[in-house]
Amino acid sequence: MSPALPPAGPSGAEMNLLCACASPAYAAQTAEFFDRGGSVSWPRFVALATNHHLLPLVHRALKAVPERVPAQWLARLRESQTAIAAHNLRACATLRRLQKRLEADGNRLVPVKGPALALLAFGDVALRQFEDLDLIVRRAELLRVVAILEQEGFRLRELAAGVDRARYLETLQNWSLEKPGFPPLDLKPVLISHALCGPASADFMAAACRQIPNAAFPGLSAPGPAEMLLAVCLDGANEMWIKLSAVADVGALIAKHADVDWARYLAEAKRLGHRRSLLVGAALAEDLLGAVLPAAFREGLRNDPAARRLAEQVAARLRSAAPRQNLAFRQSVFALRTRERFRDRWRFLRRLLFVPGAYEFTRWPWPRALQPLYSLVRPLRLAWTVAVRGGRADRLTVLPAHAKLAPGGSNP
Repeated sequence: MSPALPPAGPSGAEMNLLCACASPAYAAQTAEFFDRGGSVSWPRFVALATNHHLLPLVHRALKAVPERVPAQWLARLRESQTAIAAHNLRACATLRRLQKRLEADGNRLVPVKGPALALLAFGDVALRQFEDLDLIVRRAELLRVVAILEQEGFRLRELAAGVDRARYLETLQNWSLEKPGFPPLDLKPVLISHALCGPASADFMAAACRQIPNAAFPGLSAPGPAEMLLAVCLDGANEMWIKLSAVADVGALIAKHADVDWARYLAEAKRLGHRRSLLVGAALAEDLLGAVLPAAFREGLRNDPAARRLAEQVAARLRSAAPRQNLAFRQSVFALRTRERFRDRWRFLRRLLFVPGAYEFTRWPWPRALQPLYSLVRPLRLAWTVAVRGGRADRLTVLPAHAKLAPGGSNP
């Protein structure tokens, strides 16, 4: 089943080929694209693949038909793939080393996405493009883990040195760390987002952890394919499926793990309040990539027309535009619409609007007695961001104490 042709537009052919390369049936769909006389602008296509973080899958598909691709662009794809593979191998080695280091002290790192997802979805750590390591750490262990990682040379990226760490931990938000020469780490006390998930999601993912059979990295542990699919789809809901790579992850997981009891797992996702997010991801994989869905997903989509509508809106946007990073307000509205139950919608709105983040804690380092005021300041700041700055997210970078500002007073 080939992906539907996009509406006529400047990127129609390029998006068609990109979807073919990202499909679980990439060999047949890529050959069909060219057999139908498909022609693309190669600079535009490679830029689109880069924006959607799909260079490894594009290279895998196109190297099988080298006569269809200009040599210079195939060479560029091969060069990019080599660099991505090297980064991913280093990240996988880092992940395994940190897991062993922290397990020795009774702490646990639960990887979501990243190299673990690459192995589960594609069977090859080099076939998925990612930048950092997303790691679930249960709340009771998180401060200890941060302290150990700091001893290892990592430093917090978005929290200043004097921030009240215990108070920030209560917000259930991410802790980002960095170290020169290593992939950034994103520690999560919940599965994806503090607005979408509660602490029980970390326990759920930790309970699903098991060793992934892999000769290159023996002993690497991660949640299973069904739990990893939940992580991918919740991240998609949180970001409004801004990149086609997330849809490719969904299609690959469903195709590779057809033996999973998806009906039972969809029932479990419904109990957790995340069933619609799974259905949206499955519908996107079917619509854009021609993925063949298990009966449980087809039945779920028949019974949840709202999930199908959300998927259709995302598919139309992906076909018509390159990824954009100024969708913060619309992303939040989309994530809210993936919540099926009133209590989940209420929790999402309450935490989104009133739970302070790294920005508030670092920009206004008030004493603990005044920190409850962060909850009053946050909605005002969000309103300013949407009304004045067009909804663009303001990512805060905390400079080292000895760092200097660039000329003109702006950060480099």
